[in-house]
Amino acid sequence: MKIMKTKISIILLCISIALLIIYGIDVAYSNLSPANVHQGFLKMSEAARGSAFGGGAVILSIVAFAISFKEKSNMIVVLLIVNGAIIVAGIAAVAVQGTGESSRNTTATIYGTMGLGILLILLGIVKYLFCRNKVARKVWSIVIFLNSNLEI
Repeated sequence: MKIMKTKISIILLCISIALLIIYGIDVAYSNLSPANVHQGFLKMSEAARGSAFGGGAVILSIVAFAISFKEKSNMIVVLLIVNGAIIVAGIAAVAVQGTGESSRNTTATIYGTMGLGILLILLGIVKYLFCRNKVARKVWSIVIFLNSNLEI
């Protein structure tokens, strides 16, 4: 069962990377098209494209992390960090390139997307620490215990 969880997680993370690569290529294609067109090869609006490909990739990565949480796998750690790095690099490139408009929605989208990329990187780091270090597992179990006993 352990091997199956690891394999499923690796497959989900590879699908996630494929979604991010397709999304990035579409954004690049859209930016290279004439100014009045700004349409990628995926015939979707920017919001729909971001939700389907970017959001789908993040959800798949989190599900993969949850499925394989207690399994030891360097490949899953690397794939989680790569997913997060692709997201951070992609949104940083879009932010640097800019479109000239600086609305609240654009800023919120950039920070939110950057946060999701950083979250995936942190999940990779947590998985690495949790699987490799007994002290980290002990600290994590204490944190969970303390959080479950706090009254809000």
